[in-house]
Amino acid sequence: MMHNTQDGKSIWTEFAGNSCCVPSSPSLKEYISGKTLLITGAGGSIGSALARFATTCYPDALILLDSNEHSLHALEQSFDISRKVAHIPILGSICDSILLSELFALYRPQIILHAAACKHVPLMELNPLAAASTNVLGTYAVLQAASGFGAAQFIMVSTDKAVLPASIMGATKRLAELLLFAHPDKALQRKAVRLGNVLGSSGSVGPIFLKQIMEGGPVTVTHPNARRFFLTLDHAVTLLMTALSPEYEAGILIPDLGPSRTVEELARYLIAATAREQQGIEIIFTGLRPGDKVEELLSSSYESVLAQDNDLFSTVQPERMAVRTLHGIMEQITLSVRQRDLRLLLESICKAVPEYRPGHVLQQLIENKRQIELRK
Repeated sequence: MMHNTQDGKSIWTEFAGNSCCVPSSPSLKEYISGKTLLITGAGGSIGSALARFATTCYPDALILLDSNEHSLHALEQSFDISRKVAHIPILGSICDSILLSELFALYRPQIILHAAACKHVPLMELNPLAAASTNVLGTYAVLQAASGFGAAQFIMVSTDKAVLPASIMGATKRLAELLLFAHPDKALQRKAVRLGNVLGSSGSVGPIFLKQIMEGGPVTVTHPNARRFFLTLDHAVTLLMTALSPEYEAGILIPDLGPSRTVEELARYLIAATAREQQGIEIIFTGLRPGDKVEELLSSSYESVLAQDNDLFSTVQPERMAVRTLHGIMEQITLSVRQRDLRLLLESICKAVPEYRPGHVLQQLIENKRQIELRK
């Protein structure tokens, strides 16, 4: 028997252990009560969890933006109809600046919870222009709209993969962090929260392992030394909502997620939790995928991290990119996406994120395109 509750969460909570024990604060509701919130990527795992939590906090209205019709409809169906919270589903892209201007002008959200992102590392290695379009240009478009219409807070979901990035996904999220703090609007409180692997979220490794186990194995782990920071979805929501507190100034917020753990440990835990050990389910190591790192970090030695005693977060002082440099890079990225110029895209991103080196898959994509152009 799987050790599971009716809501399907306990298997992840048990694995996360002490790292998921975040005290619930009644003040979380105070940050949201009576305010209008915009949640981007509202149909995703984190976005939808944020939306459902927000309905319990008596907001004035919830604006739910997502480009996926099915996910947005599923979120609508999941709401508790007994809660009289105005929620407005908006089907559209964060890259659509005209749409953003319309919804900001109409609803005037005070708080933006920016969860929309392209997040799957190997997939984005094959689709780097899509990663840049959503993670960089989309973030910039939402940030511009929030500033232009007088929003008070902008909380961005970031990732440990933005630290010394080895993937285009990580590099674009790192650039999104830099954009957030290069923006000149001092009235808009901007914070990025770096999360690890959210257990049970769509497309994450946990549900993939469970599916493999239920099918009789084998369970595929990339590397025996692969280590990740794990947290539950409830933990992620609490961290993001807590980031709204005025006690946290603008910056990158680093949560205490406890020590990293091996991915193999998660696989073995799930095999035991589903009582499939006696079936001899095999774990096989397949090798790191394109863009993968052996070990993720929540901060790097290049960053100035300010630890706070007995607190949920440490803070990385934001790195300020020169406005002129920012504008030049954004123009280049916009042009590269419009013209599907991968070489220009990578040159622009490496200029902004010099610690990033494109992997072999991206190099091969550039070479393939060059060969196609030579044949013309």
